[in-house]
Amino acid sequence: MLKILLGVALGFVLFTNEGARQITADALRAAADALAPEKEGKNFQDKVRDVVEEKVKKRSTW
Repeated sequence: MLKILLGVALGFVLFTNEGARQITADALRAAADALAPEKEGKNFQDKVRDVVEEKVKKRSTW
């Protein structure tokens, strides 16, 4: 119960404090850019999808 209250309090502070909201948004954007860079070639999501599809195909041929 204490963890839930702490999470709610932290969420409230992050939501109401404009500086904290901006820092959180910047951190989330940096994480998103790390996972899906704007470069040519496959991004992280495409690589994971290819691996999963390959494993599913191998299992379906058994």
